[in-house]
Amino acid sequence: MKKYTFLVFLMLFSSSTFSQRFSFSIIADPQIAWLRTELDEVKSDGPVFGINGGLVFDRYFTENYAFSTGISLWQTGGKLLFTEGMTIQTRSGDKTLDPNSSMIYRLQYLTIPLSLKLNSNEIGYMSFFAHVGINNHISIGKSANVPSTDENKVGIPEEINIFSMSYFFGGGGEYSLGGNTRLLAGLYFTSGFWDITSSEEYRATLNAVSLRIGVRF
Repeated sequence: MKKYTFLVFLMLFSSSTFSQRFSFSIIADPQIAWLRTELDEVKSDGPVFGINGGLVFDRYFTENYAFSTGISLWQTGGKLLFTEGMTIQTRSGDKTLDPNSSMIYRLQYLTIPLSLKLNSNEIGYMSFFAHVGINNHISIGKSANVPSTDENKVGIPEEINIFSMSYFFGGGGEYSLGGNTRLLAGLYFTSGFWDITSSEEYRATLNAVSLRIGVRF
């Protein structure tokens, strides 16, 4: 999969393939994130607040259509309720959770999207965009809070996979400040289709609703 992602990245941004204009944006996405499972014994136990921030690069192959990528730091997570208890691997050894115990995952990812962006023509100072694609997530931080034992930031390096993927779609508007500089705002939905855990007992995917704010140059 990593090889596939690298090849797609090269194809989309090869100067021999596209020779149109280029832009980049600085973005921040405050968001509500949650974990989704498919087992009654392991349930989603509510959302957590997170944020994604970084750079987005757009390569336009027509006036209004662009291939888009970038890099960002995604601080996210979610809550799971283990109705029948669970044994988890931590830095200090295995830990057994009692039945009906919750665990709050605190996760950090480097995220590289591969996507397509569609922009409208400018109407006055405003234009609008739609954005759809996939995210490639590389785990760089893995910890959890366990409210039942009053433990915070418990290291769980073996519980979370190093790589995962999600798809996203969203849209919003841009306001011209003159020249190529624009303020942007939008609403995004992200849904994981790759299990973030290494557990053989359950599967969990990350999901989020985000408000995107930023500046495009």
